[in-house]
Amino acid sequence: MRYPVKSLFGACALAGYIVLSSNAFADDQQPSMQPSPTPIEEARLSQAFDGPDTCSKFDPIQRYGNELRFQIRRNDAPVGSHVVQFNQGRDGLQVVAQSNIDISFLGFNAYSFDYRSESLWQGDRLAALSVRVDDDGDETEVTAKTNDQGTLVVDGPDGQQTLPNGIFPTDHWHCGVLGSKAVLNTITGKPNAVDIQATDVEMLRTTDGTLPATRFTYDGELETTAWYDADGRWVGLAFEARDGSTITYRCMNCATQTAQKDEE
Repeated sequence: MRYPVKSLFGACALAGYIVLSSNAFADDQQPSMQPSPTPIEEARLSQAFDGPDTCSKFDPIQRYGNELRFQIRRNDAPVGSHVVQFNQGRDGLQVVAQSNIDISFLGFNAYSFDYRSESLWQGDRLAALSVRVDDDGDETEVTAKTNDQGTLVVDGPDGQQTLPNGIFPTDHWHCGVLGSKAVLNTITGKPNAVDIQATDVEMLRTTDGTLPATRFTYDGELETTAWYDADGRWVGLAFEARDGSTITYRCMNCATQTAQKDEE
């Protein structure tokens, strides 16, 4: 017996570190070329982090180590995990991100979601991407690669898109995304317009305690909230599903300032 959990989540689907709400599938809006951050945007990021260059020439192995792990929770109950691994290879930085969600209802498997992304980065730019998603039995793939003209050619469920080189995919490990006005939707293979704003610094809970982090809100075709520490490391995520439940990513291997172990 299976229960229609998809009706609870609606069009929500996990993409790397970010959640795609139903707004993410509004395909009638096509963002233009990725603009450079304005002086105001750069100043905002400088205030959020330790320095103006925090998000340039970002080295995730130096910032995170070889692995970043999150617990995925629904209404504060554990339902899955997200793990991202970094490896410096001959051709560039290799990143593998994997999400797994399993939700049970009355002892039955009500919903499952599996996501795997393999990407190659050269400096701060995405050079190649391969994504496979199994959304409760619905399987999709997205691939992307830069061509000789320096643009990113993306093949997704609805065909091919050509996007500007330098666009960030919908993951959060690289804080350079915070200066973006458009991101690559790794579920649909299409660009989504976003407005990302820094708000307050707060004490964010992890599985091992709390740490100070700046809250960033995404509005537009993607709606979510992400947190970063002063070194530009991604440390948390939260969004509201269409059924009203709250989905959070709680960091499992972030350095904390206070000890507060989860009981689960």
